[in-house]
Amino acid sequence: MSLFRFLGLSKAEADDRREPESLRELAGRLSAMAPEDARFVAAFAYLLARVAGADLETAGGERDVIARRLETLAGLEPERAALLAEGAIAAADTHSASDDHLVARAFREIASPEERLLLVRCLYAVAAADSNITTLEDNEVFEIATEIGVARTDVVALRSEWKEQLTVLKALPRER
Repeated sequence: MSLFRFLGLSKAEADDRREPESLRELAGRLSAMAPEDARFVAAFAYLLARVAGADLETAGGERDVIARRLETLAGLEPERAALLAEGAIAAADTHSASDDHLVARAFREIASPEERLLLVRCLYAVAAADSNITTLEDNEVFEIATEIGVARTDVVALRSEWKEQLTVLKALPRER
């Protein structure tokens, strides 16, 4: 007898219960998409919002960058992208302690290596929205990258694209 049947659940019901609540909520907003695509876009949006809130403040510029990335990369209409961005920010704020690692793991399972690198690049774009990537945001990008299986060397290479916005490098004395 399987554990699922013993508990009175089908495997599908058990899988649904393991799915992070924030991911279910966000994917539910994308009912026009295929379920796998909706889940991917929802996880992508949540992780972008996670970086935006890393410094406990989500600026309007960060919201705009999230929405633009969702528009461009997921093909969402501007209004839907903005609503999903707002929903992702709210979900990341509400569910952070319980869902952060679960959403990252779900993204790792469904994303290709190229899509994972694309996400890291987008994470830095969100963090740089106000022309200043704080140490908290930078650390959050590294943590997410680790959770989704991106090598540290790849993150460092992507990070170099944003060196002018990194607070930690702005504090270093300039060469003469």
